[in-house]
Amino acid sequence: MARNSRRAFVVAAMAAGVACVAGSLPSAARDRIVIGLSQPNLGWPYIAAYTRAFQAAAAKHANVSVVVTSADGDIAKQSRDMDSLISRKVDVILVCSLDGNAIFPSIRAAKDAGIPVLAISNEPAGAAAALIAGYAGPDDRLQGELAAELMHDALGGKGNIVVIEGTPGQSTTLARRKGFEERLKTLGSAIKVIARQSANWDPVKAKAIMEDFLTAHGNRINGLFSQDDNTAAAAAETVKAAGKLSSIKIVGTGGSRNGIAAIRSGLVHGTVDQSPTADSELGLALALDLANGKAPANKRNIIPMPKITAANVGQFQGEW
Repeated sequence: MARNSRRAFVVAAMAAGVACVAGSLPSAARDRIVIGLSQPNLGWPYIAAYTRAFQAAAAKHANVSVVVTSADGDIAKQSRDMDSLISRKVDVILVCSLDGNAIFPSIRAAKDAGIPVLAISNEPAGAAAALIAGYAGPDDRLQGELAAELMHDALGGKGNIVVIEGTPGQSTTLARRKGFEERLKTLGSAIKVIARQSANWDPVKAKAIMEDFLTAHGNRINGLFSQDDNTAAAAAETVKAAGKLSSIKIVGTGGSRNGIAAIRSGLVHGTVDQSPTADSELGLALALDLANGKAPANKRNIIPMPKITAANVGQFQGEW
């Protein structure tokens, strides 16, 4: 096929719930590279932003095409998505797993098929971690630690807080929880978590959960840690409506547009930045290396994650 014809296959159209295919040439043709991108849910804002940025970066390479799949929050579907990418004999698979343990059979199947797997955005656990060629993205445990520092500073090291978490069992959720709790301990903080509940990254659910927290715990609540900015900003609106914004300090993480806006308006105390552009560009660079037989120099490749508060919020715009 002529080079101009190959260019037509570069960028995949993206639609939630449907595999997005860019290219149909056999991956064995070494003048082109086919990258499989297995995402947990294209309906999640950060994942959608990452995917758009990844496709835009890949489009700059005339010999690169991308196959995107969305598991729509279903672990079984992500397994089928991985099977599909393996069957297509893509050159490398990037996977943001819904469950760091459940993804193990799929990563093993890819490895057995001779396809390197790069974990992105969500670091797999245990046996799966041993099989991947590398990881590129945020350090979720570190994000939890940085959020704990923000909360410790906001409350002066003491008080009762509630926590709104992401998807139950997801390694992102567990790592951010562990990092948050362990950092509070090392800080010698007297902050106590009195309630926690999962919102599955859904701002609407986060608002309802915060209403329940306020009903159940009322004036006992001094702070809220929400595991992403969109749920933090939504919960902050509930806190404001209850007239308790001055007594409840709110910390999120992720650096979303909503989170940045909430800090500017005084709804949220602070967050930790996570750039989908930096995340996707790092993932693409390592994927191209892997497709060309070059292993990452480091197993873990972490993007920068600066803290954001009212003191420096003017330096950030939010990307998702």
